[in-house]
Amino acid sequence: MKAEGGRVRCMMRMMWSAFLVAIPAEGLFFSLLDPHELQWFGDPVVVSRQAIYTLGFFGFWLVGIAASALTLFLSCTPPAPAPAPESQDR
Repeated sequence: MKAEGGRVRCMMRMMWSAFLVAIPAEGLFFSLLDPHELQWFGDPVVVSRQAIYTLGFFGFWLVGIAASALTLFLSCTPPAPAPAPESQDR
């Protein structure tokens, strides 16, 4: 049961840090670009500004989660191999 609690805490750390990065990322992105000037494969996006802001926030959040997950995956150290038994033939 303790391992499950550790996993949940790890997931929460990952999601919280990604959330905190998504907020300024969206603010910076949409301060430079007007949501109604965005195009999707050459066609204008025809949804409300609020929907574009929401989708943008969740998109930035997912990118942050992916980056945090990759960081955690790469920072995990593999378990040390067991020492080889010494030979009795001397």
